[in-house]
Amino acid sequence: MSLRSAFSRLFVLLAPFAIALLALGCDDDDWYDFSNNPRLLAVDFADDAWVTVGHDYTIANSADGEEFLRQSLDCCGSLFAITFGGDTWVVGGEQGVVYTSTDSANWFFQFLPTSRTIRGAAFGLATYLLVGDGGRILTSTNAGSWDIETSGTSVDLIDVVFAEDQFVAVGEDGTILTSPDGEVWTARSSGTLQNLRGIGWGNDLFVAVGNAGTILTSPDAIAWTARTSNVSVSLSAVAYGAGVYVVVGDEGRLLSAPDAIGWTPRDAETGRDLEDVAFADDLFVAVGRKAVIRNSTDGLAWY
Repeated sequence: MSLRSAFSRLFVLLAPFAIALLALGCDDDDWYDFSNNPRLLAVDFADDAWVTVGHDYTIANSADGEEFLRQSLDCCGSLFAITFGGDTWVVGGEQGVVYTSTDSANWFFQFLPTSRTIRGAAFGLATYLLVGDGGRILTSTNAGSWDIETSGTSVDLIDVVFAEDQFVAVGEDGTILTSPDGEVWTARSSGTLQNLRGIGWGNDLFVAVGNAGTILTSPDAIAWTARTSNVSVSLSAVAYGAGVYVVVGDEGRLLSAPDAIGWTPRDAETGRDLEDVAFADDLFVAVGRKAVIRNSTDGLAWY
């Protein structure tokens, strides 16, 4: 039996049932104990809930961004991408698997028309959009039926954002793509060959981050300017809130800047790789390796 056939049979068995929640505790270092301490890869906030996803089919939710509840999932490897739109959460990961939920507590999975790993997700123009390995881009208006779009690239796409009436995707070899509708994509010159791992928007500015301390900014996602980060580690994600941009990366690296130009290192009180950061409800939440979760109300002091 093929892996896809096995997953399909498992879906038939599990789909009618709600996914149970498991309470989590904290260890002596205040790291949230997710049983086997999986690497958390993405975090987002919507509809009065925080949701984080990661390795070992991890999905966990939280009302306050500090104490999370992990949900018991039995299928389908690591989860890399998360977005919310309309009334539905969409989470994507390995083997073209997608989980959906309308309440962040009960999750059901489906298969995309691809086996490529999904690494980024966004919602805009009433459309859910996923990007992943091999330049894969998929769109859906109902989070159930998905169309494969032509990206014009075969490199891995790692993240995507919707802002200023357009989707902007980033990936390997400095790849940046833009689209007004999720269907027609245009390659943009980033000025770098470094892998770009994260893309965000705030205060009328797009910010992309990546390997070797790469930070790029653009007002329109077309013309990009390199900024000096003064770090050499890989940077993975960026968020804007409380009047500052925050960038996170490997080895617990955390930077902030009010203008996305002059970056100041901040103490995340961890040396573990940070994979994603989000701002909402007056709080920054950063997640990463060994189930690390860090919080800040201003992007400067972290706990």
